Amino acid sequence: MNRMLVTGLFAIFLALGSAPAFAQDEVNWQALPTDKAALQELDTRQMRALRNSVRHCDDVWRTDHSGTSCVFLDLDRVMRQSDDPALKAYHFALPRGMRYDEARNQGAAIERVKKLRADALD
Repeated sequence: MNRMLVTGLFAIFLALGSAPAFAQDEVNWQALPTDKAALQELDTRQMRALRNSVRHCDDVWRTDHSGTSCVFLDLDRVMRQSDDPALKAYHFALPRGMRYDEARNQGAAIERVKKLRADALD
């Protein structure tokens, strides 16, 4: 009985403790620029941060790091701590399949974010 009570309390604390992290991952669509050149700059900066995480985690043998927890956890942490709301919004606006892929099509990623922004703000 005590074990079930402790397990239940632990699950509640775990659920409540993770809520702020999810709130930080919400996209601030207003922070994203509409200018294609500005979005390209954000994509370049996000890619640079991805490559830094890849080197930190020594996962240089592949291009898609969506399955490498060290890379995506480190990169998400860096983005959450970023002082640039546009960069943070761009990172979390990217679909997961593009967010951690070094070989992604930059033009497709930018167009996808532009479309998602337009849909969200309409």
